[in-house]
Amino acid sequence: MEPSGAIVDLLLGADAAALTEEQKLTALVLAHRAIASLHHVRLSLLREVEDTAEIAMAIHEPEQSVVHQKHRSAMLDRLPRMAELLRRGEIDLRRMETVDDRVVHLAKPELVAQVEDALVDLAPGLTRTQLARRTTKAVAEADPLGYDQRRLKAREDRRVEFTPLPDGMTQLSIILPAIDARQAYDLLTQDARALVKDDRTTDQKRADAFLDRFLGYGVDRKVKVHVTISLETLMGLTEDPGLLDGYGPIAADSARELAMHAPWRGLLLDQYRRASELSTDTYRPTTRIKEFAELNAGGVCSAPGCTTPIQELDHTTPWPQGDTNATQLKGYCAHHHHLKHGNHTVTLDSDNTLHWITPLGRHYTTHPHQY
Repeated sequence: MEPSGAIVDLLLGADAAALTEEQKLTALVLAHRAIASLHHVRLSLLREVEDTAEIAMAIHEPEQSVVHQKHRSAMLDRLPRMAELLRRGEIDLRRMETVDDRVVHLAKPELVAQVEDALVDLAPGLTRTQLARRTTKAVAEADPLGYDQRRLKAREDRRVEFTPLPDGMTQLSIILPAIDARQAYDLLTQDARALVKDDRTTDQKRADAFLDRFLGYGVDRKVKVHVTISLETLMGLTEDPGLLDGYGPIAADSARELAMHAPWRGLLLDQYRRASELSTDTYRPTTRIKEFAELNAGGVCSAPGCTTPIQELDHTTPWPQGDTNATQLKGYCAHHHHLKHGNHTVTLDSDNTLHWITPLGRHYTTHPHQY
């Protein structure tokens, strides 16, 4: 059912404590969809009411915020089919805004429509981060020259921000080009792993390592940044974006520039544009098989909806029944690796589709990354 007044009434009258676990999850999904549909209603009304001062007084919000929201309501016209998904509750407002943020600067409506064509069937099944990466890639493919020009302009927005937090803490954040930020993050991660084992979390150690480096106590290290680029783009025949591990699509020029100063390794794709595999008859995978397994997953966790960089590899079918190859080996973040060996069931199809069965019996699938 599409979100409706009847569903809202049902949710408002429900006693959450009296529901079964399955009913609670179903109600939560319905509430999520109803909220998305009401966001569509709100944007539609904002688009039609002209007096922003009147709106601001009525809803007790700063007028500047209302003006921003009113500008945002234009995305209903810019992305009509995505807006229909929002109205039906199939995507939420954050996902709609994620797409709009990436198409709003496209010069021609037909380019926006081309990106929307590539996304509208996929968007309901993607998380916000997954949709952001798909949209970035679609925009780069639709308008490669404009995408690179916007990348160069965006470099001018690099900055460091200081935000006070409660309890004597402060957030110090920095906005950098993706490749530079990836290198810095991986360097801090190496520093964190090199610290003595104690009760600090990895995040705490990474923060401590940042301060050490900033104060001049860092150790010289080398980090590897993995970028995948097609041969055609490398040769300048196409402008398809490259793929930066842990980030997503980057401009073709950026990927080519990296390729000029880095070692290369060829990657053969199958007919579905997925990484092909190598295998071994031992339990522990070779370095190359590990690399292929990570390429097979696009560098991110294989759990449904997760976009955390791979932290651990695991056989889907336990060895020796399951081979040690890039198909059987799947990459996970530490959290989902733990769930896989806990109360979740994970199986693999012959076409490399990964099936997850949750404790409530719900079924989700993931597929190898398509380059």
